[in-house]
Amino acid sequence: MIGARAFGERESADSMAAAAARLGVPLSVIKHYKRQGCPAFRGSRVYLRPLAEMIVSGKTEIDTILLPIPTGLEASGKTFSEFRKLLRVLIRCGLLGASEIFEILTQQVIDRLANTLLATISARSKRELEEYDKLTHTIHLGFGVASCLLDRDATDEYLRRTAAALERARKKFVQSVAGNVCGEEITPTGEDQGSSLH
Repeated sequence: MIGARAFGERESADSMAAAAARLGVPLSVIKHYKRQGCPAFRGSRVYLRPLAEMIVSGKTEIDTILLPIPTGLEASGKTFSEFRKLLRVLIRCGLLGASEIFEILTQQVIDRLANTLLATISARSKRELEEYDKLTHTIHLGFGVASCLLDRDATDEYLRRTAAALERARKKFVQSVAGNVCGEEITPTGEDQGSSLH
């Protein structure tokens, strides 16, 4: 995205598509700010400096931004490309922080482990649970350290939310293991599961 200082106070584009091209953002971002009543839209003109300032600052009239998430068979390659561009803009502008990205990745790890373990392990045991704990603990702490370096203010909240998500996933895994293992004692909480970096 091109910074706001690159544009004069009265510099404008004659359409939303032209504004998107000049700012280097997807058209969906421009449409979002128009829907929110951004003052950069006056008549048929789109004033670039105030719009760029608003996008970079993340200021909108509402607390959330609706993302045009491509789904289904109808989603074209162009739709996916626009969505990827939008995500990059959100990250570069600081609207999507490192801790939020790591939280998404942690959830993907949880989902992948759940699907993989259920599909490939037929005779589960305490050993598999210990391996599950080691893997998720290592990933959690690794992302936590990275979050501390990149997004320090949000790290504690990231660690709390992801520790809770990992614990919920672990409980499901324990229930699954308990249903398939006879005679082995498996505890519902891990002794080595740390949830903070202090």
